[in-house]
Amino acid sequence: MIYRPSRRHSEGGIGMRKRIHLLFGVGILMLAGCASNDYPSEEAVKNGDIVTTPERHNLERFETFLKRVDAKEPDTIRITGYTTEGDAILEDITYDGKRFTYSLDSSRDEYGSQTDDRNKEICQNLEQQTTDGGKTFILTDCQEGQDHEIFKSNPGELKK
Repeated sequence: MIYRPSRRHSEGGIGMRKRIHLLFGVGILMLAGCASNDYPSEEAVKNGDIVTTPERHNLERFETFLKRVDAKEPDTIRITGYTTEGDAILEDITYDGKRFTYSLDSSRDEYGSQTDDRNKEICQNLEQQTTDGGKTFILTDCQEGQDHEIFKSNPGELKK
């Protein structure tokens, strides 16, 4: 006598394997969606971030920040750039009327290293360097000993 499973058991086994594969596939897609860009540039622009890559947005906000620094008025900005893979790198700069607080968050960069990240590092000055390629703004005299280039404008991009 040859044993043949009943049709009901056989279909149940195949159905169960399909369900497992389906759940596994959905799980992979969910993980891939979470790992990808969890702070898209559209959201950054909407939030008022100064977006520097791949397209530039809210540059007038940086000019307002510069005016407030000149007037020794407190202000805070976020500069958001994106890697070639689309991962966000965030720089938060707060000016309290005397000095700057700088934070760098690259935790969303899948291929990056967070060894250079900063959490509320104090910097004393914001310097502007003008070249043929535009203007570069650098936080200097920082407590950890490294200056931080925070923004580079293209020629004619900023009024200041």
